Amino acid sequence: MNEKKSQRRFTAKEKYDILREGEYGSMPINEVCRRNRISTALYYQWRKQAQQAMLEGLNAQSRRTNKTQHEKELEAENERLRATLIEITQENVELKKKNLR
Repeated sequence: MNEKKSQRRFTAKEKYDILREGEYGSMPINEVCRRNRISTALYYQWRKQAQQAMLEGLNAQSRRTNKTQHEKELEAENERLRATLIEITQENVELKKKNLR
């Protein structure tokens, strides 16, 4: 008979607390894992996921900053093009007026 072991589910907060305990607590990682009834492999898997998520978050923040700078550059270019269009339109109107006389 093949019985499946029921797996415990941990919330993000529980995982965070366990990781903090392992990183900043006074106990060795293997003791933290034993107390929380998880394997050290699972602990290190969570830590890797947390580090990747942190890096992605920081990259996203950096992209938002760059995007904002890019948007500012586009707005300046747009304004320059508008001014050029207004100037050409005014010249065109003046030329039409001269030709009508």
